[in-house]
Amino acid sequence: MVNFLLDADETILDFIRSSKESLAYAMREAGVPYKEEDFAAYKRINDGVWRDYERGRLTKQALMRERFIRFFDFLRVGADADKVNGLYFEKLCRTGYLLDGAREFLDALKERGRVLLITNGTPAAQYGRLASVGLDGFFDGIYISDEIGYKKPDVRFFAYLLEREKIGRENCLVIGDSLSSDIAGANNAGIRCIWYNPSGRAAEGAAPDYTAKSYREILRLADEWSARG
Repeated sequence: MVNFLLDADETILDFIRSSKESLAYAMREAGVPYKEEDFAAYKRINDGVWRDYERGRLTKQALMRERFIRFFDFLRVGADADKVNGLYFEKLCRTGYLLDGAREFLDALKERGRVLLITNGTPAAQYGRLASVGLDGFFDGIYISDEIGYKKPDVRFFAYLLEREKIGRENCLVIGDSLSSDIAGANNAGIRCIWYNPSGRAAEGAAPDYTAKSYREILRLADEWSARG
């Protein structure tokens, strides 16, 4: 049986849209000056602290606070990082969107094998957004770093999943958009992987077995991999 280990954010879930709406809401509710164009700076800062988390430099709790401390420093405003993060997270947990074509892709992928969701996201946000888009009962398993004690790209994240599911790595294919967590994690665990790369970026720091710019291409590559046994 083929097992697809599928990432969530920016692979099937439109995290950027959810984050943008949640940030605007939090800043407005907290009375902090904010312009839509400030989101680009927030995203850059947030991406950076998530990379620090993946490398073990920050805990999840510290990440949530640190991103707003750095963001407010960039904006040169004084604001309560914990309060704004709380408002942001509250909104994020109920603001889910699928990327264009993701639902059809998921249905097609499930016709080909078991689909296991693998994510470093926070449980409340992930479960909440999955429910909001009608996917809370879709997956054959959901593996969230906070719940199992290890995060991608740590090989122990994947070892835990393989042991829990009683499956071999040779029957698994990782699919994700992040080189630093999904693809590096697959490399660490010795699992074949497809890098979902719709923007055509250069691969740096990890070695995808396959690269796809579209869901259709992912499905074609998955079929080729499966046919090879």
